[in-house]
Amino acid sequence: MLKSVEILRDNLRDHPAAQAWRAIEPDRVEPGMIAVIKHWKNHYKSAIYRLAGVGPGGSAVIAKRCLVRTAAVERLIYEEFLPRLPLPTLGYYGSVDAPDGESCWLFLEEAGGDLYSPQNNAHRALAARWLAAVHNTGRHLDWETRLPDRGPKHYWQLLQSFRAKVREHFTNTHLPSGGVAVLQTVAEQCDVLEVHWNELEEIFHEMPRTLVHGDFANKNVRVRPSAPGLELLVFDWEFAGWGVPSTDLAQETCRTISPDLGVYRSCLDGWPMMEDGRIQRLAEYGRFFRLLDTMWWESIGLTVGRPQCLIEPIVCLKVYAERLARAFSAVGWRSL
Repeated sequence: MLKSVEILRDNLRDHPAAQAWRAIEPDRVEPGMIAVIKHWKNHYKSAIYRLAGVGPGGSAVIAKRCLVRTAAVERLIYEEFLPRLPLPTLGYYGSVDAPDGESCWLFLEEAGGDLYSPQNNAHRALAARWLAAVHNTGRHLDWETRLPDRGPKHYWQLLQSFRAKVREHFTNTHLPSGGVAVLQTVAEQCDVLEVHWNELEEIFHEMPRTLVHGDFANKNVRVRPSAPGLELLVFDWEFAGWGVPSTDLAQETCRTISPDLGVYRSCLDGWPMMEDGRIQRLAEYGRFFRLLDTMWWESIGLTVGRPQCLIEPIVCLKVYAERLARAFSAVGWRSL
């Protein structure tokens, strides 16, 4: 995934994002400019743009193009779930199917406000209250068949896939110096997780399921001041699913929100078996899941092939391996 500062100023009315927006708001069609917020280098059907001046009162609109299967999850969240929350939420203007039949456009309010800081106790408490409201509301929905699985089974499959991919590159002669050792380390860490997986499954077995965000990270939230107080605006729901809320509770890793666990516990509404010790354990296991998820995405870079492109994924995997080792130590697990 690449960030871009590219600004488009010519032929804006003909841009695919502007053309799709025409189906939502035919009276406010041509933006003053289009900024490329994100584009995915290896997937031309996914991108995020900022359309200046086409929203209510001349505000900007965020146009997100994504595959139909991920758009279906986000549409469900924006159209059916967020209106149920007793909290301010990001404005959703609608969606439009792309002509290719494989992708879809989502149009959203631009999330203004300040960046979130996990070092700010007020931010962490705000995030905890928001997360508890989401989990409280989600627990009463019958959406298990409407959302992707985000329980232990999902992460078990991720572990198996990641370890297999890493092992394929043990003999890759294009890896940078020390690269094989890094891959061997993360493969061994997968073995440790596998040995302890029954322990994870046991604590999750009796836990109620709910809707989870799945990528509750700093990059996906903004903090906005309002008359009643601070508001948390959360976006990028493409990894949302149905599961135990451990990943959303993860602390101090992979740019996670690190919500205040005490505040979170105090805001839960009638959850069984959610005493403080269990919530702490859920957050610890969520840390494993977050790291595993991030490492899996990073390992995609190993398939590029060109030697210079292999440096970054190896460097990142080394950092994540160090964080995973610390996470093991925190729960008393040792390497094999």
